[in-house]
Amino acid sequence: MIKKSTSPPAVKEDTNDLGFGSRLSQQHVSRMMNRDGSFNVDRDGLSVVRSLSLYHWLITISWSKFILLTMVFYLTVNILFGWAYYAAGPDALNGTESTTFTEHYWNCFFFSVETFATIGYGALNPRNAAANILMTVESFFGFVSVAMITGLLFARFARPNAKILYSDNAVVAPFKEGQALMVRIINQRSSQLINIEPQIIFSMMSERQGKRIRQYHSLTLDRQKVTFFPLHWTIVHAIDEKSPLHGMDADRLREAETEMFVLITATDETYSQTVHSRSSYRYDEIIWNARFKDIFTPGEGGKAIGVNMDRIHDFEKLERN
Repeated sequence: MIKKSTSPPAVKEDTNDLGFGSRLSQQHVSRMMNRDGSFNVDRDGLSVVRSLSLYHWLITISWSKFILLTMVFYLTVNILFGWAYYAAGPDALNGTESTTFTEHYWNCFFFSVETFATIGYGALNPRNAAANILMTVESFFGFVSVAMITGLLFARFARPNAKILYSDNAVVAPFKEGQALMVRIINQRSSQLINIEPQIIFSMMSERQGKRIRQYHSLTLDRQKVTFFPLHWTIVHAIDEKSPLHGMDADRLREAETEMFVLITATDETYSQTVHSRSSYRYDEIIWNARFKDIFTPGEGGKAIGVNMDRIHDFEKLERN
């Protein structure tokens, strides 16, 4: 006689989980994706050396941080080589007329700057063997460093990426004879995006096989694609009988711990390459019974029409019927 197993059936992983996996889908999380598009995931277990991608980090950090880091690197290298020339002795350099410690160090520092940047005014030059060895090492290190920084600068300029501004909130507004979920986006750059395709994934917790599981629904959009994106675009999902939001309200969204992911794919006209952008909205960032305010402005200087980008987040509450 074969004894039947009494253990509960295993829950199969949802194939439409966007790659988060069944384990994360069963847990309570504040949010799975941050507003800037980064994932709210903690990765441990690797050393700093193995987990750090220095090139990727230098390419993706802000311009202000990159320039500041380059300046710190430049000054640090010359300060260290300045001390090395100073340690080579008072007769390390020709052309120095220093009489104090400070004057001698500044001569060594500025000789390092000349060597690192291959300037070579000629007023200072190495005299003894130690200074010549240091000059040889620094000149090699200098042109390698300049070549690497130049490559990083080119890569940063040449890397296409979308800079799309998302409205702070999504709204549920009147649409045709019913309601619709709406998100407003606008291109922050003057460069043009073409063939823009949005996708909205709606995630919510629900009971399945006795467990509370996060399920994912791809929302049908009123317009799946636009060819040009010169103004703003309000992405619309009509809430009908087929929508996972049908019959829901703000309280039910909160109970279901809903989170909505917005994914944008487009072609950058300048680079002729595909770019991506993403953001997310939690249940408390979806405003019910509201609509976005008009942001169109009269065209000036022969322009057909304009938009006020500062007002992209503005919405107004509507009176309940």
